[in-house]
Amino acid sequence: MADKYSKSSDPKESSGIYWRDQIKHAQKTSETWEKRGDRVVSRYRDEREAGEQHKAKENILWSNVQVMSPSLYGRPAKPEVSRRYQDSDPVGRLASMMLERTLQYEIEQFPSFEAAMSGAVEDRLLPGRGTAWLRLDTADIGEGAVDKEYSPVEYVYWKDFLHSPARTWEEVWWVARAVYLTKEKGVERFGREFANVPVSEHKEETGGRKDRSGEKDTGRSEAKVWEIWNKRTKKVCWIADGYTKTLDEKDDPLRLEGFFPCPEPLFATTTTGTLIPVPDYIQYQDQATELDSLTGRIEKIVKAIKAVGVYNKEFTEVARLLTEGVDNQLFGVQNWMALAEKNGLKGNIELLDLTTQIQALGALYTAREQVKQTIYEICGISDIVRGSTKAEETLGAQEFKVQFGSLRLRNSQKDVARFASEIIRLKAQIICKFYPPEVIAQMSGIQGTADGQNQEKLAAAFALLQNSTVRDFLIAVESDTLAQIDEDAEKAAAVEMVTAVGTFMKGAMEAVQAAPELLPMTESFLKGLIVRFKAGREHEAAIEQSFEALKQGMIQRAQNPPPSPEVIQAQAQIEAEKMRAQVDTQGHIMKSQADKETQQAKLAQEAQLEKQKSSMEKDLAKLEGQIKLAIEQLHSDTERYKAELQAQTQLAVAQMSAQAQLQTTDKKIANEQDKNGVGAMKKERTEITTQVGDVRKQLEAFIADSKRPRSKKVIRDKDGKITGIKEESNEVH
Repeated sequence: MADKYSKSSDPKESSGIYWRDQIKHAQKTSETWEKRGDRVVSRYRDEREAGEQHKAKENILWSNVQVMSPSLYGRPAKPEVSRRYQDSDPVGRLASMMLERTLQYEIEQFPSFEAAMSGAVEDRLLPGRGTAWLRLDTADIGEGAVDKEYSPVEYVYWKDFLHSPARTWEEVWWVARAVYLTKEKGVERFGREFANVPVSEHKEETGGRKDRSGEKDTGRSEAKVWEIWNKRTKKVCWIADGYTKTLDEKDDPLRLEGFFPCPEPLFATTTTGTLIPVPDYIQYQDQATELDSLTGRIEKIVKAIKAVGVYNKEFTEVARLLTEGVDNQLFGVQNWMALAEKNGLKGNIELLDLTTQIQALGALYTAREQVKQTIYEICGISDIVRGSTKAEETLGAQEFKVQFGSLRLRNSQKDVARFASEIIRLKAQIICKFYPPEVIAQMSGIQGTADGQNQEKLAAAFALLQNSTVRDFLIAVESDTLAQIDEDAEKAAAVEMVTAVGTFMKGAMEAVQAAPELLPMTESFLKGLIVRFKAGREHEAAIEQSFEALKQGMIQRAQNPPPSPEVIQAQAQIEAEKMRAQVDTQGHIMKSQADKETQQAKLAQEAQLEKQKSSMEKDLAKLEGQIKLAIEQLHSDTERYKAELQAQTQLAVAQMSAQAQLQTTDKKIANEQDKNGVGAMKKERTEITTQVGDVRKQLEAFIADSKRPRSKKVIRDKDGKITGIKEESNEVH
């Protein structure tokens, strides 16, 4: 079948005038769409005319885009590269792994892919078309450095991308993007001829107002240059606005399978008759206008709901209640009696009735919520996606909302995944065709893997990458990996893989042990199972190595079969006799050594016991003497204390008796003074006092003698043992 875009030789397709007309025709075709896009972007940015600055609006477009954007692209893409056919091909597996790792390295290491995807998704949600562009930077690629991105993905502003008017993307035969170059950059790129290209002040657009108020001058004089890729001629040419000649023309520089250096753009609503998209906002712009109208009315009514009214000017204090009144404050009245006669505050103040305004405000709030719900239904944003739910809703109802919301978003999510996959496929083709093997090896880190250590297999994998086409590999980005809704899916898939493999291996290995012939089938089934999981492909090499080791073990066991049972039994008996003889010999030696060590230990223990016995007897004798001495000391002290106590008691009794006799004598003297005479009584008193004094002296002498220090002498027998204690007085004669 002939290629409908077979190479053309029409010379007019190389002229600047021809392409200027093509560009103008494409711009004319998309003029209406660009105006719509300007209005949508302006509404999203909430840019208003001078008379609209103080009008209240609700930017439902901004809210919807903020909800939709992370649902379509919320995480960096994870490219998946695999062989198209899951057969046993170690070289193809290694090549797939290197390519996937290199793509992942550039996506994670450099920001161009993330910026291009984010910008394209935003353009898809606002004006309705987003795209990106790949280019090859060959200046330093031969040096083999990995700190530079050689095939960056560039975001293309939605007004700077054009294509041939067509009904479907398959009919598009040329694409173009605009770049802005200063005189210096242009001369450096295209030579001195660029000095004749007119330049103008480049303005950055921030909105779509007709008065260009949404643009600001960047202060740079630049020329607008169009880079045009013609699929018919397989050539690329560059022209500039306001210049009739072609600046440059080259044959296909990238040699991509689809020729175009860009994927099919992200389109909003399109039909089979045209590729001009309809922005999503257009589908509900009438409801958004109604929402703004309701919000404006709500603002006006809210401003009208305030405490206003009239009052009796006779009582100026009444007006101060609303103008000066704060919490817990009273105002004095000059004529209280007059105020009371006129029904107090009720009779002297009248506030405006706000019942009608409040009812209207409630109706406006209800109407606004209904309009918002209609917009959500048009956009397909379910309650659960917006984070809104009700406590009384069942789990089934909430799951239904999730499923319904995902159904409405699934087409858009698939389109974003398709867009990312096409970018990565283009990038993969550039890597295979232009990246040196050492750059791929460093970016992928493949030499740190088991397969990467095999230089022969590694060289074959590099050759496969350089000579293969993108059709030899499956390169894709799953939509689930781009959205932020379910970030635990990867963990769940890994757990599912481990469970499935574990269950399979448990039964398979039992079967292999019973019938080793099943090993190849087991390996094939396990590899077929593991490649069905995203996390399983990187373990394929380990599985092959494990099964290869099992095969080698089985081969070795087959080459060296085990001996017969009779031989095994005879060898076992011989070994048993040898072991028994060794055990007996070792037993005799160990017994002799044990007896000798036991005798030596016994003698040493007896000597130690005799020594301890002698020492203990000496300690016992010493302790007995100390105990006996302590007992004698206690007995002597007890007798002395007893004598002292008896003497003190006798002295006290004598004193008491003498005192009593003295008192009796005194009484007798008093009673018989006149009878017997004073002289006889005095004589008797004197005798008694003398007797008491003698008794006192005897007792004091006894007490002094008992308190006199005494020395004790230990009495020992002929063997030196203590037999008693003799107490001797220390009195000096």
